[in-house]
Amino acid sequence: MTRDSSLPMLVLVRHLVGHDETRQQHARAARRGVEVRVGRGAYVERETWEALARAEKQWVRLSAYARTRARAPIFSHWSAAVLHGLPFADERTGDIHVAVGSTAGGRSARGVRAHSVQVPEEDIVQIDGMLCTDLARTVVDIAATSPMREAVAATDHVLRGASARSAEEYSEEVRRGLLAAWMRAQPLRGHRRALDVLSFADGRSESVLESVSRLAMYEAGLPKPELQRSFSDARGRIGYVDFAWPDFRIIGEADGDAKYLDAALRGGRTAERVVLEEKIREDRLRALGWTVVRWRWPAVQRPAELIAALSAAGLPADPRRRWDDCGAA
Repeated sequence: MTRDSSLPMLVLVRHLVGHDETRQQHARAARRGVEVRVGRGAYVERETWEALARAEKQWVRLSAYARTRARAPIFSHWSAAVLHGLPFADERTGDIHVAVGSTAGGRSARGVRAHSVQVPEEDIVQIDGMLCTDLARTVVDIAATSPMREAVAATDHVLRGASARSAEEYSEEVRRGLLAAWMRAQPLRGHRRALDVLSFADGRSESVLESVSRLAMYEAGLPKPELQRSFSDARGRIGYVDFAWPDFRIIGEADGDAKYLDAALRGGRTAERVVLEEKIREDRLRALGWTVVRWRWPAVQRPAELIAALSAAGLPADPRRRWDDCGAA
Protein backbone atom coordinates (compact mmCIF):
# COMPACT_ATOMS: atom_id res chain seq x y z
CA MET A 1 0.00 0.00 0.00
CA THR A 2 1.40 3.39 -0.93
CA ARG A 3 1.19 6.07 1.67
CA ASP A 4 -1.82 7.83 0.16
CA SER A 5 -3.70 4.80 -1.12
CA SER A 6 -5.68 4.69 2.13
CA LEU A 7 -7.59 7.85 1.20
CA PRO A 8 -10.00 6.50 -1.43
CA MET A 9 -11.12 3.65 0.83
CA LEU A 10 -12.35 6.07 3.52
CA VAL A 11 -15.99 7.14 3.57
CA LEU A 12 -16.32 10.51 5.32
CA VAL A 13 -19.96 11.08 6.18
CA ARG A 14 -19.72 14.87 6.44
CA HIS A 15 -18.71 15.04 2.78
CA LEU A 16 -21.92 13.30 1.66
CA VAL A 17 -25.28 14.88 0.82
CA GLY A 18 -27.82 14.26 3.56
CA HIS A 19 -25.06 13.33 5.94
CA ASP A 20 -27.29 12.92 9.03
CA GLU A 21 -29.24 10.10 7.41
CA THR A 22 -26.09 8.72 5.81
CA ARG A 23 -24.33 8.68 9.18
CA GLN A 24 -27.08 6.45 10.54
CA GLN A 25 -26.79 4.13 7.54
CA HIS A 26 -23.05 3.71 8.04
CA ALA A 27 -23.48 3.28 11.79
CA ARG A 28 -25.93 0.44 11.11
CA ALA A 29 -23.50 -1.08 8.61
CA ALA A 30 -20.79 -0.98 11.28
CA ARG A 31 -23.08 -2.68 13.80
CA ARG A 32 -23.80 -5.41 11.25
CA GLY A 33 -20.09 -5.89 10.70
CA VAL A 34 -20.17 -4.79 7.06
CA GLU A 35 -18.09 -1.68 7.76
CA VAL A 36 -15.57 -0.61 10.38
CA ARG A 37 -15.74 2.78 12.06
CA VAL A 38 -12.19 4.14 12.00
CA GLY A 39 -12.92 7.61 13.35
CA ARG A 40 -15.65 10.15 13.91
CA GLY A 41 -17.85 9.91 10.83
CA ALA A 42 -15.26 7.80 8.97
CA TYR A 43 -15.84 4.24 7.77
CA VAL A 44 -14.06 1.54 5.78
CA GLU A 45 -15.50 -1.64 4.31
CA ARG A 46 -14.64 -4.54 6.63
CA GLU A 47 -13.24 -6.73 3.86
CA THR A 48 -10.84 -3.96 2.88
CA TRP A 49 -9.94 -3.26 6.51
CA GLU A 50 -9.14 -6.85 7.40
CA ALA A 51 -6.78 -7.13 4.43
CA LEU A 52 -4.59 -4.32 5.79
CA ALA A 53 -1.46 -4.85 7.86
CA ARG A 54 -1.29 -3.36 11.36
CA ALA A 55 0.69 -0.29 10.30
CA GLU A 56 -1.66 0.27 7.35
CA LYS A 57 -4.67 0.26 9.69
CA GLN A 58 -3.00 2.85 11.86
CA TRP A 59 -2.26 4.93 8.77
CA VAL A 60 -5.94 4.88 7.81
CA ARG A 61 -6.98 5.91 11.33
CA LEU A 62 -4.58 8.84 11.22
CA SER A 63 -5.90 9.90 7.84
CA ALA A 64 -9.47 9.73 9.12
CA TYR A 65 -8.60 11.74 12.22
CA ALA A 66 -6.74 14.43 10.27
CA ARG A 67 -9.50 14.81 7.70
CA THR A 68 -12.27 15.20 10.27
CA ARG A 69 -10.64 17.92 12.41
CA ALA A 70 -11.39 21.60 11.99
CA ARG A 71 -7.70 22.33 12.56
CA ALA A 72 -4.88 20.18 11.24
CA PRO A 73 -3.40 18.12 14.09
CA ILE A 74 0.33 17.59 14.55
CA PHE A 75 0.90 13.88 14.96
CA SER A 76 3.70 12.89 17.31
CA HIS A 77 5.25 9.91 19.10
CA TRP A 78 4.01 6.56 17.72
CA SER A 79 1.55 8.18 15.32
CA ALA A 80 4.41 10.10 13.73
CA ALA A 81 6.38 6.84 13.77
CA VAL A 82 3.69 5.25 11.60
CA LEU A 83 3.97 8.06 9.07
CA HIS A 84 7.77 7.73 9.02
CA GLY A 85 7.59 3.94 8.64
CA LEU A 86 9.37 3.08 11.90
CA PRO A 87 9.15 -0.52 13.15
CA PHE A 88 7.25 -1.67 16.22
CA ALA A 89 8.87 -4.07 18.69
CA ASP A 90 5.54 -4.86 20.38
CA GLU A 91 1.85 -4.51 19.67
CA ARG A 92 0.70 -0.92 20.04
CA THR A 93 -2.71 0.09 21.32
CA GLY A 94 -3.60 2.06 18.22
CA ASP A 95 -4.06 5.30 20.17
CA ILE A 96 -3.57 8.47 18.17
CA HIS A 97 -0.79 10.73 19.48
CA VAL A 98 -0.89 14.48 18.87
CA ALA A 99 1.31 17.34 20.04
CA VAL A 100 -0.80 20.19 21.38
CA GLY A 101 1.87 22.60 22.63
CA SER A 102 3.09 23.11 26.17
CA THR A 103 0.64 25.97 26.82
CA ALA A 104 -2.34 24.72 24.81
CA GLY A 105 -3.89 22.83 27.69
CA GLY A 106 -5.07 20.00 25.47
CA ARG A 107 -6.52 16.94 27.13
CA SER A 108 -6.38 13.31 26.15
CA ALA A 109 -9.62 11.62 25.18
CA ARG A 110 -10.60 8.06 24.42
CA GLY A 111 -8.28 6.80 21.70
CA VAL A 112 -6.37 10.08 21.47
CA ARG A 113 -3.34 11.03 23.58
CA ALA A 114 -2.61 14.74 23.65
CA HIS A 115 1.01 15.53 24.52
CA SER A 116 1.68 18.96 26.01
CA VAL A 117 5.06 19.45 24.37
CA GLN A 118 6.51 22.38 22.50
CA VAL A 119 7.56 21.43 18.97
CA PRO A 120 9.59 24.04 17.04
CA GLU A 121 8.32 24.74 13.54
CA GLU A 122 11.58 23.39 12.12
CA ASP A 123 10.76 20.00 13.66
CA ILE A 124 7.40 19.69 11.86
CA VAL A 125 7.02 18.09 8.44
CA GLN A 126 4.13 17.16 6.16
CA ILE A 127 3.60 13.62 4.90
CA ASP A 128 0.73 13.03 2.47
CA GLY A 129 -1.01 16.14 3.70
CA MET A 130 -0.66 15.23 7.39
CA LEU A 131 1.49 17.25 9.77
CA CYS A 132 3.80 15.38 12.12
CA THR A 133 7.04 15.73 14.01
CA ASP A 134 10.07 15.13 11.82
CA LEU A 135 12.00 11.88 12.03
CA ALA A 136 14.59 13.05 14.56
CA ARG A 137 12.05 14.62 16.93
CA THR A 138 9.81 11.55 16.61
CA VAL A 139 12.66 9.29 17.70
CA VAL A 140 13.49 11.58 20.63
CA ASP A 141 9.87 11.59 21.82
CA ILE A 142 9.65 7.81 21.57
CA ALA A 143 12.96 7.41 23.37
CA ALA A 144 11.74 9.63 26.20
CA THR A 145 8.36 7.99 26.74
CA SER A 146 8.28 4.41 25.46
CA PRO A 147 9.45 1.08 26.87
CA MET A 148 13.17 0.62 26.30
CA ARG A 149 12.84 -2.24 23.81
CA GLU A 150 10.49 -0.31 21.55
CA ALA A 151 12.58 2.85 21.76
CA VAL A 152 15.80 0.99 20.95
CA ALA A 153 14.24 -0.83 18.00
CA ALA A 154 12.97 2.43 16.49
CA THR A 155 16.26 4.27 17.04
CA ASP A 156 18.35 1.41 15.65
CA HIS A 157 16.17 1.49 12.55
CA VAL A 158 16.85 5.19 11.99
CA LEU A 159 20.59 4.73 12.51
CA ARG A 160 20.67 1.74 10.18
CA GLY A 161 20.95 3.91 7.10
CA ALA A 162 24.05 5.52 8.56
CA SER A 163 25.84 2.20 9.02
CA ALA A 164 28.46 1.32 6.37
CA ARG A 165 29.10 -2.27 7.37
CA SER A 166 30.98 -3.30 4.20
CA ALA A 167 33.68 -0.72 4.93
CA GLU A 168 33.62 -1.53 8.65
CA GLU A 169 32.77 2.08 9.34
CA TYR A 170 30.01 3.57 11.37
CA SER A 171 28.72 7.05 10.70
CA GLU A 172 27.69 9.23 13.65
CA GLU A 173 26.00 11.85 11.46
CA VAL A 174 22.48 10.62 12.14
CA ARG A 175 23.17 10.22 15.85
CA ARG A 176 24.36 13.84 15.98
CA GLY A 177 21.12 14.88 14.30
CA LEU A 178 19.13 13.01 16.94
CA LEU A 179 21.13 14.63 19.72
CA ALA A 180 20.48 18.05 18.19
CA ALA A 181 16.74 17.29 18.18
CA TRP A 182 17.06 16.16 21.80
CA MET A 183 18.59 19.54 22.68
CA ARG A 184 15.84 21.47 20.87
CA ALA A 185 13.18 19.46 22.70
CA GLN A 186 14.28 20.67 26.14
CA PRO A 187 12.73 20.89 28.63
CA LEU A 188 11.64 17.32 27.91
CA ARG A 189 10.11 14.92 30.38
CA GLY A 190 12.17 11.75 30.19
CA HIS A 191 15.20 13.56 28.75
CA ARG A 192 17.70 11.35 30.62
CA ARG A 193 15.97 8.21 29.41
CA ALA A 194 16.00 9.51 25.85
CA LEU A 195 19.72 10.19 26.05
CA ASP A 196 20.33 6.64 27.31
CA VAL A 197 18.45 5.24 24.31
CA LEU A 198 20.36 7.42 21.84
CA SER A 199 23.63 6.28 23.40
CA PHE A 200 22.71 2.59 23.33
CA ALA A 201 21.28 2.55 19.79
CA ASP A 202 23.37 0.94 17.05
CA GLY A 203 22.46 0.89 13.37
CA ARG A 204 24.29 -2.37 12.81
CA SER A 205 21.39 -4.25 14.37
CA GLU A 206 19.57 -5.08 11.15
CA SER A 207 16.12 -5.97 12.47
CA VAL A 208 13.80 -5.42 15.39
CA LEU A 209 14.64 -8.94 16.58
CA GLU A 210 18.35 -8.11 16.65
CA SER A 211 17.71 -4.82 18.46
CA VAL A 212 15.57 -6.40 21.16
CA SER A 213 18.02 -9.29 21.52
CA ARG A 214 20.92 -6.89 22.05
CA LEU A 215 18.99 -5.04 24.74
CA ALA A 216 18.22 -8.32 26.53
CA MET A 217 21.94 -9.17 26.51
CA TYR A 218 22.80 -5.79 27.98
CA GLU A 219 20.16 -5.98 30.71
CA ALA A 220 21.29 -9.48 31.70
CA GLY A 221 24.92 -8.39 31.95
CA LEU A 222 26.31 -10.54 29.15
CA PRO A 223 29.62 -9.49 27.58
CA LYS A 224 29.18 -6.90 24.85
CA PRO A 225 28.96 -8.61 21.44
CA GLU A 226 30.65 -7.61 18.23
CA LEU A 227 27.97 -6.84 15.65
CA GLN A 228 28.04 -7.98 12.03
CA ARG A 229 31.44 -9.69 12.19
CA SER A 230 32.61 -11.06 8.85
CA PHE A 231 33.76 -14.69 8.54
CA SER A 232 35.72 -16.54 5.87
CA ASP A 233 37.28 -19.98 5.55
CA ALA A 234 39.48 -21.79 3.03
CA ARG A 235 36.55 -21.89 0.60
CA GLY A 236 36.10 -18.13 0.75
CA ARG A 237 33.71 -15.71 2.36
CA ILE A 238 31.03 -17.18 4.62
CA GLY A 239 29.28 -13.92 5.46
CA TYR A 240 28.34 -11.75 8.39
CA VAL A 241 26.87 -12.95 11.67
CA ASP A 242 24.49 -10.99 13.88
CA PHE A 243 26.50 -11.28 17.12
CA ALA A 244 29.96 -12.59 17.91
CA TRP A 245 32.00 -12.95 21.09
CA PRO A 246 35.58 -13.62 19.91
CA ASP A 247 36.92 -14.20 23.43
CA PHE A 248 34.47 -17.07 23.85
CA ARG A 249 34.30 -18.14 20.19
CA ILE A 250 30.52 -17.92 20.31
CA ILE A 251 28.24 -16.70 17.51
CA GLY A 252 24.64 -15.57 18.02
CA GLU A 253 22.10 -15.56 15.20
CA ALA A 254 18.67 -13.94 15.58
CA ASP A 255 16.49 -15.93 13.21
CA GLY A 256 13.52 -13.95 11.97
CA ASP A 257 10.82 -15.69 9.96
CA ALA A 258 11.10 -13.23 7.06
CA LYS A 259 14.25 -14.79 5.60
CA TYR A 260 12.29 -18.01 5.08
CA LEU A 261 8.78 -16.72 4.36
CA ASP A 262 9.33 -13.43 2.50
CA ALA A 263 9.69 -14.17 -1.22
CA ALA A 264 11.55 -10.90 -1.82
CA LEU A 265 14.19 -11.77 0.77
CA ARG A 266 14.53 -15.31 -0.58
CA GLY A 267 15.60 -13.88 -3.92
CA GLY A 268 13.93 -16.57 -6.02
CA ARG A 269 14.98 -19.41 -3.73
CA THR A 270 12.54 -21.78 -2.09
CA ALA A 271 12.19 -21.76 1.68
CA GLU A 272 13.72 -25.25 1.68
CA ARG A 273 16.73 -23.96 -0.22
CA VAL A 274 17.20 -21.12 2.26
CA VAL A 275 17.13 -23.59 5.16
CA LEU A 276 19.72 -25.77 3.42
CA GLU A 277 22.03 -22.84 2.74
CA GLU A 278 21.73 -21.72 6.37
CA LYS A 279 22.68 -25.24 7.48
CA ILE A 280 25.75 -25.26 5.21
CA ARG A 281 26.73 -21.78 6.42
CA GLU A 282 26.43 -22.84 10.05
CA ASP A 283 28.49 -25.99 9.45
CA ARG A 284 31.28 -23.85 8.00
CA LEU A 285 31.21 -21.56 11.04
CA ARG A 286 31.33 -24.51 13.42
CA ALA A 287 34.24 -25.97 11.45
CA LEU A 288 36.20 -22.82 12.35
CA GLY A 289 35.81 -23.75 16.00
CA TRP A 290 32.92 -21.46 16.87
CA THR A 291 29.75 -22.39 18.76
CA VAL A 292 26.60 -21.14 17.03
CA VAL A 293 23.49 -20.27 19.04
CA ARG A 294 20.27 -19.47 17.16
CA TRP A 295 16.99 -18.11 18.45
CA ARG A 296 13.66 -16.80 17.20
CA TRP A 297 11.05 -14.32 18.44
CA PRO A 298 9.64 -16.45 21.29
CA ALA A 299 13.06 -16.35 23.00
CA VAL A 300 13.12 -12.55 23.18
CA GLN A 301 9.50 -12.42 24.31
CA ARG A 302 10.80 -14.39 27.30
CA PRO A 303 14.35 -12.99 27.60
CA ALA A 304 15.34 -15.49 30.28
CA GLU A 305 15.21 -18.19 27.60
CA LEU A 306 17.63 -16.29 25.37
CA ILE A 307 20.03 -15.60 28.22
CA ALA A 308 19.88 -19.23 29.36
CA ALA A 309 20.76 -20.44 25.86
CA LEU A 310 23.71 -18.07 25.56
CA SER A 311 24.89 -18.85 29.09
CA ALA A 312 24.73 -22.57 28.37
CA ALA A 313 27.02 -21.96 25.39
CA GLY A 314 29.58 -20.35 27.69
CA LEU A 315 28.75 -16.64 28.02
CA PRO A 316 28.89 -15.46 31.65
CA ALA A 317 25.98 -13.29 32.79
CA ASP A 318 26.71 -10.67 35.44
CA PRO A 319 23.87 -8.23 36.19
CA ARG A 320 26.47 -5.76 37.50
CA ARG A 321 28.24 -5.63 34.15
CA ARG A 322 27.71 -2.53 32.05
CA TRP A 323 29.08 -2.03 28.56
CA ASP A 324 31.65 0.75 28.57
CA ASP A 325 30.53 2.07 25.18
CA CYS A 326 26.85 1.57 24.45
CA GLY A 327 27.16 2.74 20.87
CA ALA A 328 29.26 1.21 18.14
CA ALA A 329 31.89 -1.31 19.16
